[in-house]
This record gives sequence, C-alpha cells and structure tokens, in this order.
Amino acid sequence: MIRFHLAALLKRKGWTPYRLSRETGLTVPTAYRLADPELQFGRFTADTLARICQVLDVQPGDLLSYQPPPRARRAKKAPR
Repeated sequence: MIRFHLAALLKRKGWTPYRLSRETGLTVPTAYRLADPELQFGRFTADTLARICQVLDVQPGDLLSYQPPPRARRAKKAPR
C-alpha cells in the first residue's frame, strides 16, 4: 500500500489544505481530500505531485512511502 504523508507535512510546516490549494492551484476540495490522513486516495497525476513538491520544497519520497501488504497465510493441506 502506498502511504501519502501530506497531512503530517502540512502540520509540520503550519500550512492548511486551503493554503495548499491557493499555492498549488489545486481545487479546495482536492487539497482537503489529499490532506485527509484517514482517506485512502486512488490516484493523482505526476503534475499534482510536482506542484505539491514545488510549493512545499520537498521530494516525492518525503510525501510517499510503500508498505507491503501482509502476506496471506497458506492453508495447510491435510496429510493423505
């Protein structure tokens, strides 16, 4: 699963999603949706990521991390 750490980064910088919207040109609903730490987002464009990185002066790796999904346990076969 890809984790998006925008909410934590905005908090550290003292920014609101509204300010992010104003600085990036993203719509206000989009900025709030992306900044919601509880919401799992589907996808966004490289342009959106670039705009966020530019105004916050961060690298994409500062915003994104990968957490592998838990491995499914295999069912043990009964001995024959």
